Amino acid sequence: MDIVCVGDCGIDHYLPSNERLPGGITANFARHARDVFPAGDRIQIVSCVGNDDAAELVIAPLESSEIECHIARLDGATPVQYIAVEGNGERNFVRYDAGVLSDLVFSGKQRELISGSDLLVAPVYLQIVGLFDELMAIKTSGLVSVDFADFLQHPDFRLLEARIDRIDIGFFGLTIENRSAIDRIRDLAALHGKLFIVTLGEHGSRAFFRDKQFDCPAADVTEVVDTTGAGDAYAAAFLSGYIHGADVRDSMHRGAALAAKVIGFVGSHRSGKEMGV
Repeated sequence: MDIVCVGDCGIDHYLPSNERLPGGITANFARHARDVFPAGDRIQIVSCVGNDDAAELVIAPLESSEIECHIARLDGATPVQYIAVEGNGERNFVRYDAGVLSDLVFSGKQRELISGSDLLVAPVYLQIVGLFDELMAIKTSGLVSVDFADFLQHPDFRLLEARIDRIDIGFFGLTIENRSAIDRIRDLAALHGKLFIVTLGEHGSRAFFRDKQFDCPAADVTEVVDTTGAGDAYAAAFLSGYIHGADVRDSMHRGAALAAKVIGFVGSHRSGKEMGV
């Protein structure tokens, strides 16, 4: 299968240590996908970086993971997410600089890759809505999975409903207290026949598939060190099972297991061998 990941590659800049690690929702997903999808599946990434010293820090781990990179190098800064990790391991996104991601325009070759994908995976958040709209305008014959990455802070149901006909699978990171948003996501999944997964941190995850609901507890963890990238890991493990025939409940358990590994260290990814994948 051809899995095409479209969106952000960047730097996770931790405060106050100023440690810089490879990040970005799309890059995180792609690296985890390469670990957990079958070896015969092609994992491809469409994105951009700047012409600064951060670019190589972003691209090198992707290329060494045998991910097919279609990453434009543009004049300007590589995207940066500034992160502060609280004492309980919860990450706090302090500031996001989109950099050259705001200038990305899909080339003809990139559009062909997107159009021919068996599974298209992309995030959407406030700073890249324009890019997301451009992506959704490209016709594809495969499944489309979207991570509504800032739905906790910006629950944009207008955007979701405007593009819902193009989306097969949606991921939403919320808290158990967001009951009204969860109920609305449930209702939209039933009305439009979609598969929507809501991750709820320590409270596990909940999936709505058409008019059915599935619940999955969070996997046990020894210590929560850093929750950065846990949702990206969950999505990669979930989709690796689901598109190859696993049912929703089993796919949820796969996602929970990988997310639990990721929150045990600083950063969004370690190699599959290091994590025992």
